[in-house]
Amino acid sequence: MTAAGRIWLMASVFVCLPALAAAQVYVGADAPHSGSIEVGGDGTFVQGFDMGSATADLTTSSATQRYDLFKTQSRVDAFPGVAVRFGYYLSRSISLEGAMRYARPTISTALSGDAESAPDLTATETASHYVFAGSVLFDFPKAAFAGSRAVPFLSAGAGYLRELHEGNQLGETGIEYHGTAGLKVWMGSGDHRFGLRFEGGFTARENGFDNQDERRILPMASAGLSYLF
Repeated sequence: MTAAGRIWLMASVFVCLPALAAAQVYVGADAPHSGSIEVGGDGTFVQGFDMGSATADLTTSSATQRYDLFKTQSRVDAFPGVAVRFGYYLSRSISLEGAMRYARPTISTALSGDAESAPDLTATETASHYVFAGSVLFDFPKAAFAGSRAVPFLSAGAGYLRELHEGNQLGETGIEYHGTAGLKVWMGSGDHRFGLRFEGGFTARENGFDNQDERRILPMASAGLSYLF
């Protein structure tokens, strides 16, 4: 190669190096990153709980004795549901997420001890259960495995609980808190990709359908699909 050819080759390399470096950074860009958006849908499952018992009674004329009419024992059965969510990444590791969960739990009420000796029976109804929640998610990319595709995360947040009796004629409201741990398994590469999401933890509820004024902590699990862009 002539001296002129060597000079031309070296000049070409120096000219192309910045473009090659920029292209390499783009190809290897980490995702998600600040400004990334994650949307998805899940199937959910929440454990049921006993709502407690109550006694229907009348006050006698003496005003000091009660006359029991019957007793009730109520329970919310374990219920599956669905959820949709929208997340915005503040950084590669931290994102804010809004979600809406919906389910149709069955409420069973056993009636017994009737004052007129009526047979015991169990009445059921299908209610509507809504949770509108906000969460903070912490991803752990440094703990990723399976070729950096599987990323563990933690999530915590709170929401508004709305429950409607069958026929939507009577509603109850409350507050919901939750904390979960999970795993995101991304497929493909680049800023746009699909993924699987698995999550498990607890949901704590106050008020809503309940005969007892207390906070209930229930196991919760979900699995679904995500899309990152």
